[in-house]
Amino acid sequence: MSQANSELRSLAEAAFGALNARDLDGFIAVAAKDVEFTSMVAEMEGTTFRGHDGIRMWWETVVSAFGDVHWEVLDVRGRGDQALAHVRMDGTLGEVPVNLTMWLAATLHDGKVTWWSWHRAEQEALEAVGLRE
Repeated sequence: MSQANSELRSLAEAAFGALNARDLDGFIAVAAKDVEFTSMVAEMEGTTFRGHDGIRMWWETVVSAFGDVHWEVLDVRGRGDQALAHVRMDGTLGEVPVNLTMWLAATLHDGKVTWWSWHRAEQEALEAVGLRE
């Protein structure tokens, strides 16, 4: 694994480790102050979350809704400031089991995530950050 991909993996492990530990401050620590992102759970409303306040709002409405949730980073790769993570999430929403494998497209600056979006297909995520294969 290249040094850049090793750094990406460390950042992804920190972010998803914070999610698994329900550590909001740890999750915020990996994001830039002006971060922008979307959520698969909130996508029907077309919501774009912005900044650390957006993370807090997302956390309260989306993350808190899941019970017994666990995130696992399956793969991370990138080039320059563009990154792609393949992620599995297992948990419950209400009393309904949720098992998803999805792709996270992200951009980075100075070791912080500045933008991310979730995708159901790898090709969509690659195109979102300009990493077409």
